[in-house]
Amino acid sequence: MEDRPMLNQEVDFLTRANSKLNPVAPKSGILLIGSEGIEFRAEKSPGFIQIPWDTVVQVRVQILFFGKYIRGFYIETNENQLLEFIVSDAKETLRHMRKHLKREQFVRNPSNLAQVFKRK
Repeated sequence: MEDRPMLNQEVDFLTRANSKLNPVAPKSGILLIGSEGIEFRAEKSPGFIQIPWDTVVQVRVQILFFGKYIRGFYIETNENQLLEFIVSDAKETLRHMRKHLKREQFVRNPSNLAQVFKRK
C-alpha cells in the first residue's frame, strides 16, 4: 500500500500521539502540526489522518484535575467527524494549533464526572 504525500510542506511541531478512531484498538504514531493542517501518521501499521485547517470546526480539550492536566483533545470537522487524539505534550500541541485556529474554536470538553454530578 502506498502512503499519500504529506499535507504540510512545513512542520511546526510534532509529538507522539495515540489516535482513537477505534476505541478497542488505538493506533500509536506521530502527530504533526504544520502550515496546512494536522496530520497523524501511524507507526506500526499503515494508516494516516490528514485534517486541513479550513475543515476544523472545533477542538474539544480534555482537561482533568481542575485544569492541571490535559489528556488530549477531540477534533470536530465540517464533515461531522469527531477524531480523538491522546498526546504526550498536549499543552504545547494546543499552543501550536492556536497559531492556525481562532480562540472560539477551542472549547473545554465536559468530563464524565461533571455530567454525573451536574446540579439540576
